[in-house]
Amino acid sequence: MLVTRYLFKNLLNATIFIALTLTLVIWLTQSLKLLELVANSDAPPGMFLRLVAMTLPKFLEIILPLSLVIAVIFTYNRMIMDNEIIVLRACGVNQYALARPAIALAIATSLLLMFISAWVSPLCLAQVQQLRETIKTQYSAFLLREGVFNTFGSDLTIYLRARLENGDMAGLMIYDARDKSKPPVTVTAKRGQIEMAQGTPNIVVFDGMRQQIDADSGNLSKLYFQRYTIEIKGLEGTAEQHWKEPEERTLSGLLNPDLSDKKDRASLNVFLAEAHNRLITPWNALNFTMIALAVVLLGPFNRRGQHIKIALACGLIVVMQVLNLAFINISKKHMGVVPLLYINTLLPVLLGFYFLHLRGEQALMAILRKWNLRHTPKGVSA
Repeated sequence: MLVTRYLFKNLLNATIFIALTLTLVIWLTQSLKLLELVANSDAPPGMFLRLVAMTLPKFLEIILPLSLVIAVIFTYNRMIMDNEIIVLRACGVNQYALARPAIALAIATSLLLMFISAWVSPLCLAQVQQLRETIKTQYSAFLLREGVFNTFGSDLTIYLRARLENGDMAGLMIYDARDKSKPPVTVTAKRGQIEMAQGTPNIVVFDGMRQQIDADSGNLSKLYFQRYTIEIKGLEGTAEQHWKEPEERTLSGLLNPDLSDKKDRASLNVFLAEAHNRLITPWNALNFTMIALAVVLLGPFNRRGQHIKIALACGLIVVMQVLNLAFINISKKHMGVVPLLYINTLLPVLLGFYFLHLRGEQALMAILRKWNLRHTPKGVSA
């Protein structure tokens, strides 16, 4: 049907545009924290790009339903103000036919969100956590502080007087006793810098002196150099294996926890509540869309604008979202609340389908007429 294709195309374009805009805004605000982590740790730029990319699926769980609802309200309100809806209704197009493109797009969005929340987002969150640990263990350990003795274990101590504007270090003194087969080495240098060699950071110093006591004669040997590299391989440590939070587990991981793990056994209710959350929350895209469609399309039209209807739709969606978050948090401690989570999501969908059909619309109009007659002052025509 031409009208269906026209509406679906407009809704899809609006949803994509709004989603891209919101994604860029949220990415800009959230990436600053990741940029600070990477910059302070002297990690390579590629690490920052990976972290930013891995955070996208979690953002989409929030952005897509919101973008779809905004697109639905904007598109149908514009058609109402341009009298397109009135013309279509006069041509015999019913409310459900008008709402069908938005419902189809909402169902497709919900299925996409279910795939993201059940599998993609947990894997990405786990990867983000692993990258954070990698940055802290392999790079942050070499973020040297000025004016203090930076000690790494009991065998390596590094002192630097100051950092230059270009990131180089000035006034270095390094004590290295890691090689137990040889006497300790003391290195002093005018400046130095940290360089990466095959993923391992090394300290390269310039214009300095290397001092070491000869083990046989006891004499102090000195070596003046223009460039000297101190390998610090193996000092970076390894990322510790941490217990995966429920948000970092896929749906199958939530339903099949490791019963040999004490912490997993103690968190069975939390895992089950999170699994229910993954199954039902993606359908908020359809839930919110049905609320917006029912409020905007049903009832009398106002040529001066649909501000009251739009405000009512937004208010109902906010209430549904607040209840959804409340039921999710409570269900982690009390599993008896889980049915309320399903009711809160599915009941508006069922009511929306009912009211958008002819009988439901007629019942709603009858209720509105009775309400108007009851609240109309005597002597005034309703």
